[in-house]
Amino acid sequence: MTDTHLAFSISRNSLLDGILIPKFYDPEIAISLRVAEKHFEVMLLSDILLPGDEGSRLGDWIPRENYGTGDVPYVRTSDLYNWRIRADYKKGVSEEVYETVAHRQDVKPSDILFVAHGTYLVGSVGMVTINETKIVLQDHVFRLRVDPASGVHPYLLLAALSTSFVRRQVRSRQFSADIIDKIGERHLGLRVPLPREKTAQMSIVKRVEAVLSEQSETREAIKEASQSDLRMTRERAEARHGFTVVRSKLKKRILIPKYYDPAVEAELKDAQRESSTEWLSIGSMVDRGLLSVETGVEVGKMAYGTGTIPFIRTSDIADWEVKTVRHGVSEEIYREYEHAASLKSGDILLVRDGTYLVGSSALVTEDDLPALICGGVYRIRAIGTDISPFALLAYLNMPIVRKQMRARQFTRDVIDTLGYRLLEVKIPSLVTREAERLAAMVGDVMARKAEVKRNIGSIIKSLEPPIPNVSKGRPGWSMR
Repeated sequence: MTDTHLAFSISRNSLLDGILIPKFYDPEIAISLRVAEKHFEVMLLSDILLPGDEGSRLGDWIPRENYGTGDVPYVRTSDLYNWRIRADYKKGVSEEVYETVAHRQDVKPSDILFVAHGTYLVGSVGMVTINETKIVLQDHVFRLRVDPASGVHPYLLLAALSTSFVRRQVRSRQFSADIIDKIGERHLGLRVPLPREKTAQMSIVKRVEAVLSEQSETREAIKEASQSDLRMTRERAEARHGFTVVRSKLKKRILIPKYYDPAVEAELKDAQRESSTEWLSIGSMVDRGLLSVETGVEVGKMAYGTGTIPFIRTSDIADWEVKTVRHGVSEEIYREYEHAASLKSGDILLVRDGTYLVGSSALVTEDDLPALICGGVYRIRAIGTDISPFALLAYLNMPIVRKQMRARQFTRDVIDTLGYRLLEVKIPSLVTREAERLAAMVGDVMARKAEVKRNIGSIIKSLEPPIPNVSKGRPGWSMR
């Protein structure tokens, strides 16, 4: 019977570096490599990169007390999305921290960031653009740099590393270390598929360049629509020298100081005074029948991987859209929870539970369906045609609106939750000319972002070898 990843044997003299982990020797990878070599030029990653640390270097461990001390992005594994560093990155560090590691990390435009440690994110990649070189890399992220002598363009390598052909190799090379997986230096042994013809290579390079350029433009449009820089909407440590609250002002027996932060209240009053429209609480819009606000469900970890219907979790929301979801569930599970946690195009997802992600939001599109959402996510749905989800998305990301959410985000066990206090958050009225203007702007941006996602998928597909299905076999593994 043909060897497959479910059952195969290997001779003792075929063991490499004393590795006794079966998936490292998966025979289906060898089969896929032979198929790939018929259609592509297949190169070792180590032959594409500059030698040593210049070509591949891990970032640095930064103590937690440095989080939130400044605005220099501290790029972690979850901050790489759609080939870029996410604009709403979760942690920033100070200039002083940056200066201590900048020379050693040596980040330059066209460097590729590659997730080295984690689980599902290992192998995820992103490109450093000309405006993103001032960053600090976490020690779970590789900085890769192409050797010009290899003849491989960094944009081409970025796309090739995203193929399932390479990602399966990554899975076979990432081993458990304590509570996470690590690929170590084994990433240098990855085999990367590249078109044989230079014209085909340059076509992909130009397509990737167009995607990266469009991403930069849409980010600027998002910043304009939300009246803020997304990177400034995360929680920041601000000096509070103390304030008093009279007993009669206490609400619902809440004794958490930030809930009564006078700076947030003053900024909200200024925003309302300067605005030409009425500001309403989300709860009042629910009471008027303009919005519905519901949470998702928990299907349990045993349901993960049982099918291909996305189960959207808090970490699957970034830059106003749903990322490529890591966990899928079966049709049966979807039907069981469809009434409570399914989605429609135009729904807004807002993170309820977590820490730095609380308040992050995304717009659901047809490309995201069908899907279920987890219990840590709110589904906000406009009722009727008077309310535009595009305007709602923009308003939910206004700095003062995000600050209201932060003030209402309380610690519960080991994570924070926004809870029902979301209903207290005030936003501008959604039935105004300004809301119509924002809706048109955001609608255009989201259409462009959806097209970018489709283009990325198309580019990756063009580099996928036609690998046959060789996954049927007997269980077991042996060494002879």
